[in-house]
Amino acid sequence: MTNMKKYLLLVLCAGLLAGCNGGANDNGSTTDSQISVQGDTLVVPPTSTIAARLVCDTVGESNYAATLTTSGVVKAIPSSYAEVSAPFSGRVVRSLVRIGQKVKAGTPLFEISSSDYSEVVKRLLQTKSELDMAKRGLDRTQDLHDNKVASVKELDEAKTAYSLAVEEYHHAVAVAKEYQLDIKKAEVGQPMIVRAPLSGEVLQNDLVIGEYLKEDAATKVVVADLDKVWVKANVSEMDAPYVNGIEGVEVSLMARPDSVVTGHVTYVGGILDPDTRTVETIIECNNPRHLMLPNMYAQVRMQIHSRNCIVIPKQAVLQSEKGRYVLVKSGENTYVRRFVEVQSIDEHFLRVIKGLNKGDVIVKEGAFYLIDKH
Repeated sequence: MTNMKKYLLLVLCAGLLAGCNGGANDNGSTTDSQISVQGDTLVVPPTSTIAARLVCDTVGESNYAATLTTSGVVKAIPSSYAEVSAPFSGRVVRSLVRIGQKVKAGTPLFEISSSDYSEVVKRLLQTKSELDMAKRGLDRTQDLHDNKVASVKELDEAKTAYSLAVEEYHHAVAVAKEYQLDIKKAEVGQPMIVRAPLSGEVLQNDLVIGEYLKEDAATKVVVADLDKVWVKANVSEMDAPYVNGIEGVEVSLMARPDSVVTGHVTYVGGILDPDTRTVETIIECNNPRHLMLPNMYAQVRMQIHSRNCIVIPKQAVLQSEKGRYVLVKSGENTYVRRFVEVQSIDEHFLRVIKGLNKGDVIVKEGAFYLIDKH
């Protein structure tokens, strides 16, 4: 084959490739030299290949109830959840509950033998004995004073001793109650009984009979009431202002997508997380069957109160370095770029917060073909 024939073949192949591309550039948008651009204004003559691809529509208001969708994590309500540890170092004598057992506040969970606890009991019994002695001394001195035998000074000293004894005893009682000690049954040498601080279900029991527990030992017993739980969801910065207008909440577990639970928002965080750009939102849900377990993942759907607003399709909004914008028709074959603030309301539509007015005509479809004209 001669060099001339090779050259003609290459030219023919290049022409065929150009015809197959249909004039498209690398990013998929169509080029058209007939389109004129001046600043944010574009003129697309009817003879342009792009003109037929542009579909315009007049912007109007509609009553729309948006739905915010986000992920969340199930958590026990803090006031209904307790990690129970031994307040003193000691050896486990007995475990009195099993996992899954229902307990009431004050139910014995386990017993430990502790020298520190024994000191608390001794102190309680000692102050009780000293109080009884001081009371008898005061009664005797009062009787002597009434019979002109004891002086006023001796009576005052007896009263002072009694007041100090009462104070010491009350302090010892307060300490004993802090450790759930039964004041009436306190005896030296008894093991300490650790009790449930709240009513609920035993979710964890890792006790081993005979093991020695230190004060800083890891939690061994967990008790929680799961009849109600929280779902902690993170709402995006853009959606956060609308959480206070929530009309209803539906929660579905990742592990049980067919099971939908209703709930209500009980708290909206006042601080934006600088890393995730989200606001923590807490949803409270009834959980009578205990299907929602702590740390389960969930999908959260929040329905916002319906309102009149401007809604446009997502494909009408383009993105530039300066922000999001739409193409507004300003005259015959003429379009102007206008920046807007929008909020996603579902997978197909956006709610316009700022930038468009009722009656504006925008490019609803085909705006993508003009994305490289700015």
